[in-house]
Amino acid sequence: MDIGEVPVVDVRGPLTAQRGRLLSLLASLDDAQWAAPTVASQWLVKDIALHLLDVDLGWLARDRDHDQASVIPVPADHEEFVRGLAQQNQRWVDGTRILSPRLVTSLLAWSGEQLDAHLGTVELTRASSVYWAGPAPLWFDLAREFTERWVHYRQIREAARPTEGDQQPDEYLPLVLRTFIWGFPHQYQAPAPPGTTIALEIPAIGAWTLARTASGWILDEGQAAAPAASLRMSGEAAWRLLTGAPYDARQVELSGDPALAEPLLRIRGVIV
Repeated sequence: MDIGEVPVVDVRGPLTAQRGRLLSLLASLDDAQWAAPTVASQWLVKDIALHLLDVDLGWLARDRDHDQASVIPVPADHEEFVRGLAQQNQRWVDGTRILSPRLVTSLLAWSGEQLDAHLGTVELTRASSVYWAGPAPLWFDLAREFTERWVHYRQIREAARPTEGDQQPDEYLPLVLRTFIWGFPHQYQAPAPPGTTIALEIPAIGAWTLARTASGWILDEGQAAAPAASLRMSGEAAWRLLTGAPYDARQVELSGDPALAEPLLRIRGVIV
């Protein structure tokens, strides 16, 4: 199955709701929590919030206002692209650290309202692309945007309130993982004869089959009948593994041909 054949998932409501969660969290933090270090490279909580403001404004500039000044040409070398993107992100954070937490929160509320208004006018099936998943309809690009905001929210929450833990399942985790799963057919490059299948399973979220065809790997929903390798992981471990974050290895089960199984652990649903 190609991502273009998947039924449209409208994430505009979840994007608004997720922003509400973020703004509520930020409004509750004290100065020490705003300055807490996070797992996002060398960024503090405030730095992630500033980055999310940049993400909102970048979307408005590019998609609403058709200004391409922030677009980084995609070079053939992956490392060069990642380095260029990281440098661009860091320049923004460095230049906006003078803003107070109150200003950052207020600006995020404003940019969110602007983005919501724009997204209400877009055609969800129009062509777009996602760097780690290839050509895709706009709705999937927006789903990717949702996952970025969700992951950064989790990073902020865990940094600011490390003793809070994960007491309640997150209602948006299935949406995040069903988006991330499309990194597999685009990134997985293990050689195998046509007809080879790989099983992917996240209990309570879903099961998928990676199948080798003459032209490459494709992804379908459902259990693989006789997989040559398999990856089974909890939802909590899955989002961490797929974003390059530390995860509990006890919650990840890899089996089958090592040459086919081990590359599964290198798939990412973010640009890293």
